[in-house]
Amino acid sequence: MPRSALVGAVLLILWAVEIAGAAETDIRARAEVAYLPPYRIGDVARYRIAVVAPEQVKVIFPNPLPLAPFEVLGGGQVQRQQGALPGVVITVAEWDIAVYRLGKVTIPSVPISCEWEGRRTLVRTNPIALEVVPLTSPKDQQPRPPKPPLPYPLDPIALTLLAAGTLTAVAVTWLVARGLIWALRTAWSSLQQATARPPLPAHQLALQTIDRAEQLYRQGETERAFTLLSFGVRRYLRDRFQVPALELPTWQLQSYLQPHLPADLLRTLYKTLTLSDLIKFARYNPTDTEAQQLFADARQLIRTTQPVEPPAQPRRE
Repeated sequence: MPRSALVGAVLLILWAVEIAGAAETDIRARAEVAYLPPYRIGDVARYRIAVVAPEQVKVIFPNPLPLAPFEVLGGGQVQRQQGALPGVVITVAEWDIAVYRLGKVTIPSVPISCEWEGRRTLVRTNPIALEVVPLTSPKDQQPRPPKPPLPYPLDPIALTLLAAGTLTAVAVTWLVARGLIWALRTAWSSLQQATARPPLPAHQLALQTIDRAEQLYRQGETERAFTLLSFGVRRYLRDRFQVPALELPTWQLQSYLQPHLPADLLRTLYKTLTLSDLIKFARYNPTDTEAQQLFADARQLIRTTQPVEPPAQPRRE
């Protein structure tokens, strides 16, 4: 027999065996998808594949499942069920899938590997076309059923604990806020006390006022100068001897100061305040000698009656 005829005979025998095996093993695969129509973007659908094959066939599903553009969210458990005909088994697997693209989208055909008696073949599922609509589709005639409300615990013990916890949180917040406000006020008060200058003694304040009055006199503001001079002297007498010197007239002020001042200082004070009143109220224009004498008498009164400061004690090392 020629060699070419022998090769042809072998190929013919193999083809016949394959046809016979295929006839003996009728394998079918079908895909289905379940969802609540219309299919909105992002909805979860249940994708199901059922393979009908003889019981000696081993069905192997691909992992991962090639379903692009769909995204596989979970599932993949395989179950084998006895078919209606003897010797036939239905292998079922389900997955949760979703897609995030609008318009017409097709679930692709999935290749499934089947093995029996040392042979392997591939069967494919049918593709499934879906139309993906937005969340608010104009074609949607019936709204989706509302989700049931979440259960709320109505247990009296739970409500009591919730109320107690809320009141405790409010009380703690109030205490913390009050403590914080008190701390801020204390810090601000301490800062003000640390940065504030101590008040000047009465005699130093009076001498500064007399210097300012003399400066105004040299600038030609005679009335303002002696008004300020009278005010400075009277304020010093009020603070030094605790008498109402700012409210009393000059003649009545002498009776309050007699226990504190000798006669010569009382005469000097009376002359200073009387002449200052004449300049303020009667528009008296003093000579330069009179004005300088008034400033000198006022300074002498302050320096003579100012309190004696105790000598500074040496620091101990």
